[in-house]
Amino acid sequence: MNNEQTLRKFEEVITIWENELDNYTMQELLKKPSDEKWSMGQLYNHLISATLSFHLKQIEACIASDENKNKKKNFKGFITYHILGKMPPIKIKVPPSDAYTPKQPESKDAIAEGLKKCRERTKNALATIQNATASGKTAHPGLAFLNAEEWYKLIEMHFRHHLRQKKELDMFLQK
Repeated sequence: MNNEQTLRKFEEVITIWENELDNYTMQELLKKPSDEKWSMGQLYNHLISATLSFHLKQIEACIASDENKNKKKNFKGFITYHILGKMPPIKIKVPPSDAYTPKQPESKDAIAEGLKKCRERTKNALATIQNATASGKTAHPGLAFLNAEEWYKLIEMHFRHHLRQKKELDMFLQK
């Protein structure tokens, strides 16, 4: 799949998230199934934060230098990109922490604005990648070294991966 196709797939999946946001009250966005699990609002904030504060920054780092260009993805990374073409359908359990656990949303408008920024910046990143002269790689905590195009694909894969969690939360909220 080329980058333009990745952008189209991303726009399809983010549209799902944007449209579904209208179906939740603020109270529903804040409701958690348990102390250890995220609310729907936290899930939205996780997607927004991961995109704006992590994935897009990794793309910038990759196109700013040729560092690590000979390093590779690990086995999980190879399977994700070259066999499945998506993140594996497994739950990744991370212990709650201030650094990783998303904050509850301030408002539906804040979530909508965050999604809008994700859409715009992801679209703008395509031209940046296509015009890049450097081709470095940066380390992903689970997949090892990814280049800018792989980080770009990860944005779409990440939004799609969390649709399963969204479905579980929808069942909890009895949507």
